[in-house]
Amino acid sequence: MNIAYTLGRILLPLVFLVAGIQNLMNIGDIAKLLADSNVPIPDQIVPYLGSIPKYEALGYLITAIEIICGLMVLIGLKARWAALVLIVFTACTIIFVHHFWDMEGVAMIDNRTEALKKLSILGGLLLVVAVGSNPTPADRNV
Repeated sequence: MNIAYTLGRILLPLVFLVAGIQNLMNIGDIAKLLADSNVPIPDQIVPYLGSIPKYEALGYLITAIEIICGLMVLIGLKARWAALVLIVFTACTIIFVHHFWDMEGVAMIDNRTEALKKLSILGGLLLVVAVGSNPTPADRNV
């Protein structure tokens, strides 16, 4: 049980780490995706960003969340908290990027599939929140 759980906890954050590194390599692509998806960002935050466009700043924040929280789950450092942050992030991705309920045809099917994949990832993250980084014998009896 411990080996299987540890292996799952190691494999689960890989999707976030790979995506975070890809986003870091090209922040422009993630910023364009966020802008095209009309992710709401209040204009009141713009003065605090300096010269960074707001969607680019959000791209950097997303990249940081994916990499930092992914690493935390991977190594088991405050894994419950990191998984909780990734749950909120993943739920926001479904709501703001893969909103298949507003789409038709192939776009609806593709985005519904992506949303379902993200729901599956949410399930794995919920297990990390429930058990933490190392299940104890008491956790196995629940």
